[in-house]
Amino acid sequence: MDEPQVNISYLKGKLTYHSEQNGLKRYLIKTKVELRNEENCTQILSIGKPNNLPIKCVLLLGETGAGKTTVVNGVINYLYGVGYHDNYRLIVKEELVSTGPTTGVERMETESQTDYISMYILYHQQGMKYKCNFVVIDTPGLADTRGTQHQNNVMKHLEEFLTTDNSIDSLHCIGLVAKACTNRDFTFQKEILNEVIVLLGNNVPEITNLFATFAVEKPVVDQIVRNTGMNFIDMFDFDNGVLFAPHRLSDSVMEEYRFVLEYRWKKMQKQYGNFFTALMNAPTVSVQILKEKKLLQRSLKELKLHVEELARLLTAIETNKKKLIKYELQEARNRDWRQERRITRRNRLEVPEGFHAHNCPQCYQTCIFPCPPVKDDQNAGIIGGLAGVLGGSAAGAAATQATISSVAAATRAAASSSGVAASVGGWVTRVLGGSVAATEMVATAGIPGVLVGGMVGITIGAVAGAACGKMITQANSCNFSSGRGDVCGERGCLHSLSQHLTERERIVEQVNVKYEINDDLKELYDVAVSKKNDAMAKIVSGRQKVILKKRQATEDFVWIVIRTKTLTRISQGLQQVNPSELLDQVIAEVRLGHPEHIHHGIHVLNLLKKSIKMVNVSDGEDVSGNCDMVMKLMENIPHES
Repeated sequence: MDEPQVNISYLKGKLTYHSEQNGLKRYLIKTKVELRNEENCTQILSIGKPNNLPIKCVLLLGETGAGKTTVVNGVINYLYGVGYHDNYRLIVKEELVSTGPTTGVERMETESQTDYISMYILYHQQGMKYKCNFVVIDTPGLADTRGTQHQNNVMKHLEEFLTTDNSIDSLHCIGLVAKACTNRDFTFQKEILNEVIVLLGNNVPEITNLFATFAVEKPVVDQIVRNTGMNFIDMFDFDNGVLFAPHRLSDSVMEEYRFVLEYRWKKMQKQYGNFFTALMNAPTVSVQILKEKKLLQRSLKELKLHVEELARLLTAIETNKKKLIKYELQEARNRDWRQERRITRRNRLEVPEGFHAHNCPQCYQTCIFPCPPVKDDQNAGIIGGLAGVLGGSAAGAAATQATISSVAAATRAAASSSGVAASVGGWVTRVLGGSVAATEMVATAGIPGVLVGGMVGITIGAVAGAACGKMITQANSCNFSSGRGDVCGERGCLHSLSQHLTERERIVEQVNVKYEINDDLKELYDVAVSKKNDAMAKIVSGRQKVILKKRQATEDFVWIVIRTKTLTRISQGLQQVNPSELLDQVIAEVRLGHPEHIHHGIHVLNLLKKSIKMVNVSDGEDVSGNCDMVMKLMENIPHES
């Protein structure tokens, strides 16, 4: 499709072809979607480049089929200078519910064709008639066949729309749109207007005008509206039927009909001119006070909700901490559900060839192991024999003392003086005790006693040599600990080494562990562990949620303080609201909640009351900074409160 041919320079490139009928083309004005809210069925569309010029705002209300959207198109054609002789008209895109397989919905004539609340921002363009920006708000039709619930939804969405931050701050006209020839009862429209008055204040009638659409003849609707008790300032006859009148007519009716159409067009243009002149001088009804009140109520509602949720979380943490203690005690009481029984067995294992072990028969254990093979036994015997001879000679010489008691003493002295033989002195004395006694009896014979003493010395030397050789051999092969004498002392054994058995087997202990399980205790233990872990997980999760709810409640509180101060400022002191009193109202509502949570909620709200003076709005709405300050005070609320 070629570029639309229009004589308005600032519209070039901003139009798209829509349709053509009877020689009259329709072009859609390209709009920029500034905001679209599917949930509340609202949208904001803009035409042109933004600027800082003043804004005049018009809100259109009316029943289904009254022609509100046609008024929007009429306003656009008038403001952009479209003339009767131009072969095109400008239109805006409507939000319609399509029919067909997608939705399966077929709109009846008595149902609104506009479901969205659409706000059109018409920015001033060079060459436009008025040096300001205009806002036209088109609303869904009221009093259609979808019933009261639909009307309530429309009003709810309108209220939400007017109180959003992206909406308008003031209204200059409320246009009640009605067909000029209608004679219907306007009681329902009156109720709608009264709802608007409740929203915006008692000065709404000062900016209310009646738009009589399709007014070919003198409208009768004005008197009908007045009879219902509705107040409005003026009525404007908008003969919008001529807006899209055909340009191609048969020759027989062309001349006369063209004259009528031109007359109606001029009349319509005059009415739009009168309306905009009145609009430029209309008083202002502030929507900002309504907006702040609405937002304040919303913040109070959200604060109550978040405080109650915070109180519930704190109560839950307390409950879970009690459970945690309970199941920790249950876990400790049943910790011994598994008993350990150790069974010790002793086995005899053969040692490698040439080695031996010293086993205590009383302890039935191996005390000394490993003992390596004996080395150089022959040398040990020689050394033992030499020690014996030396000891025997000494004993024989000592026997010359010729006393019976001296012989035994001499034997012990000889053993002591022989070094290596000394360690066997006691043993020899025990073994040869009888022989020495016999010798003592012979010693009184004098010289014969000396000879007998010599023989005894030789005998003692031989025996001592054998014993000494044996001990030297053992000293070279076994790891005896010194300093304990004949006591073993290994592995707790206090028995004599001489009683130990030298064997080629060692005794090894084998410990088997057997576990005995008490099923009843185990079940209690397992339940306690599971419940304890569950309680701990809920405590950790609850603490994280508490931090989030603290932040949300703090933000609600900061907004409440900011909005109360904003209301006082924009109302020039006429609307003074005390945030402390508002929090008292919330406290009163919280007192009606769950008994287990009440004390937590009241504690939080009282802390917030103490921090009212901390909120600083002198530098603008620094919500984040103020929240950080208040959160420091909120940290005094322990997780368990």
